[in-house]
Amino acid sequence: MNQSISHDEQVSPRTDPARDDRSVFAILLALYFLILYPILRANRYYDDDLKRALIGHTGWDSNGRPLTTLLMKLLQSYDSALVDISPLTQIGAIVILAWVGVLIARRYAIRSPWMAALVAFPLGAQPFYLENLSYKFDALSMSLAMLLALLPVITIKDNRRGWWLGVLSIFASLSFYQPAINACLIFILLDVVLAQLHEKTPRQLMMQFLSRALQVGVAMLVYELVIGIHIHGWVEKQSEKIHGLHDLPVIKTNIVAFCTFIGDSFSRQWWRYFNPLLILLLLFPIAIGIRYALKTRLTQPAWVTVILFASSFVLPLAALACVFGPMLLLLRPEMMPRVLMGVGALLAAGLIVMQAALRQWRRSDAWTLSAACMLALGMCVIASAYGNALGEQKNYEDQIGARMAEDLAELRVDHPIHSFLLDGTIGYSPITAHVAEQFPLIHPLIIPYITEGETFHTHMFLMYYIPDVVDLDFEASAADLQRKPAILAKSCQIPAIRNTKDYSLYLVDDTAVVSLRGALQQRCVIGVAPVPR
Repeated sequence: MNQSISHDEQVSPRTDPARDDRSVFAILLALYFLILYPILRANRYYDDDLKRALIGHTGWDSNGRPLTTLLMKLLQSYDSALVDISPLTQIGAIVILAWVGVLIARRYAIRSPWMAALVAFPLGAQPFYLENLSYKFDALSMSLAMLLALLPVITIKDNRRGWWLGVLSIFASLSFYQPAINACLIFILLDVVLAQLHEKTPRQLMMQFLSRALQVGVAMLVYELVIGIHIHGWVEKQSEKIHGLHDLPVIKTNIVAFCTFIGDSFSRQWWRYFNPLLILLLLFPIAIGIRYALKTRLTQPAWVTVILFASSFVLPLAALACVFGPMLLLLRPEMMPRVLMGVGALLAAGLIVMQAALRQWRRSDAWTLSAACMLALGMCVIASAYGNALGEQKNYEDQIGARMAEDLAELRVDHPIHSFLLDGTIGYSPITAHVAEQFPLIHPLIIPYITEGETFHTHMFLMYYIPDVVDLDFEASAADLQRKPAILAKSCQIPAIRNTKDYSLYLVDDTAVVSLRGALQQRCVIGVAPVPR
């Protein structure tokens, strides 16, 4: 295996590797449980979980994730439909992440179990990964994708057989969950920085990088030819790539959009706390690159020295771009927390570089440990706040859904109700709204299920409570949908049959109109739904 470590980094012969592995694994598993427990306690079906828990539909094949389908079918001896087997899948996800930490500790010879655990912790604890862990059906496959994406760099031997095993591993990672490839790209650049730290020749450095880049390229090409051609539906539209040089400005637009999304996910105060630390992590690879260029300038041509100096600043920027990876080449990339798996890889890589550099330069590990602890504490705080907000939102929506079902059942005793129509949105519970004010990331992480519009989340959620009434927004005929403006307009002319603090009920012919949070009254006042003549 290609180990970019110096003699000083080698594990002491008196150290028991198996005991160290067990220690790293146990510590990481305990740390990840701090992240996962708030999510398990909330116990809210997350987005696609609603559909899969109710009707058992897989749907991953059309998303280019056939191995996820295979895994979930094998886990429950699949017959005709999936069932919810959580928290087994979510616990399995953190077990895999803990094992990734063990492999990282081995690969980069991090001797202290606590150091190794805290350095690897951001891979699955970073705030955007909270969405991945929230999926009862997807969490396991997403973590497996992370493991497989990193295997070629952190454990597979660097020889011809290992190269092809690496291609297979990356292909399998893409078949579990495509955005995990970004973690592999970041760790490839990490090895380049460590090769500079340990003074490999520029030729060795370049050959190592080109070999890894070709490995990723071959895996992605095979995936596109074998799996990618079968992707269809909504995912196919989101995966449309730029068509030529005239679309290159799209890449800049995507970079700005992704960076804005990340920036807007945290308050200014959080950025004030963590910006100095993030800048420090950024400076280490720059310092290593400059030091390497200065040391090799006497033995290399001038043009090589110039390239090495330039790469000192380019490599950190390239690593930042790898957080988004191939998604930058899409015309309409999906900007949701779950696709930002590269954020954790970037933070872990930064801590690995910091630890290796300070050890190489005979400095104390306390600095790296302090930085890792600061990040870990912030991640645990956000995870706890998110879990509490998630649980409050679940209770809030369950109460409203149950009350709405009872009211509609009472109405149906005297009135034939064929369909219902939602107007407005229920929004957040008071506690969830308060958490979202302090942690803006809550907005993309927690989407209210009771809301108007053609959203399958609302439809699936209400199937728990109103299974035998047509959802006019989702499953109605074209003729029914054309009636929607007229139904809303008629609702403005009649009094509500029932008023609660969360919604009002109107009955228009055989359709029950549920006005959420006074949305219909506001619509009528401003004349959005004019009274027909």
